[in-house]
Amino acid sequence: MVRQFDQAGEASRGERTINEAEANIVRRIFMDYPEGKSSRAIAITLNSEGAPGPQGSEWGPSTIHGNPKRGTGILDNELYIGKLVWNRLRYIKDPDRGKRVSRPNSESEWVIQDVPDLRIVDQYI
Repeated sequence: MVRQFDQAGEASRGERTINEAEANIVRRIFMDYPEGKSSRAIAITLNSEGAPGPQGSEWGPSTIHGNPKRGTGILDNELYIGKLVWNRLRYIKDPDRGKRVSRPNSESEWVIQDVPDLRIVDQYI
């Protein structure tokens, strides 16, 4: 997705468009995984081909398969099938380590919106 900015340089919220270069990588992952390629094998291939990973980093297996219970990872991102989910996780500061940690919200707290114009894959794994 491509983030838009207003005249003051602030990120514009809610206006999403499809980044075709990134969408093609996501489509490829959704084709390779059901064919039996592991998330590790897909990540190795994408890195060897120089495909840019999320946020400019390299691809890792967990970026692809994520954590299904938390809805993270490429394969569990419902945006790719045209559903935008908010409030799946909340973030709190761990008082012992001083770092931010995520905690899942109950499914009843999720906010789900259909966004068919952002759908880039036909099926969901």
